[in-house]
Amino acid sequence: MNKVKLLACILMLLISGLMTNALASGDHQFDKASFSKIAKKTIGRVVSGNIDADVMIADMEKLVAIGVEGCKEHMTEAETPAAEAKIMQLVIDNATSMGSMSLDDIEAQWHEGAFVKANGADISSFDHFSEVLSHYDTVVHPATAIICLKQYKVSADEALLEQVQDELIEVNEHIAHL
Repeated sequence: MNKVKLLACILMLLISGLMTNALASGDHQFDKASFSKIAKKTIGRVVSGNIDADVMIADMEKLVAIGVEGCKEHMTEAETPAAEAKIMQLVIDNATSMGSMSLDDIEAQWHEGAFVKANGADISSFDHFSEVLSHYDTVVHPATAIICLKQYKVSADEALLEQVQDELIEVNEHIAHL
């Protein structure tokens, strides 16, 4: 009878551990699957020439929102260093205004990190595919695509669509590291 109780206890501990892991892994706010699906759909629109800039801008705004949730998640994880949390907060605080910048400004301020550096952090000290920069880019790249699409609506410059595609291909590479 003692062996049966011991086996039952071991089984309960195993089940409890598995449930805890499942709940912990399901608690993530960053929806990689949806992010990737929207990004790939937009790349497909560019490749096929099925351009509806307003729909694509709305999709990029969804990506920015999903990216912000990922930044919030990373920022609040116990193992996240203070410097990374600070960067995530800067991204969160500025996410909605990024899509209104010029291409030159978003390049200098966010892609090259001048804004972050001016606020006491330095993105160049992180590996390009680190968790912090991968989350960072889930906001910065779609925001850049928004700028391109807004400009495309005015100019019909095909190079802007190529940049949208490039931004989304790059951010999908970052998704693979999250």
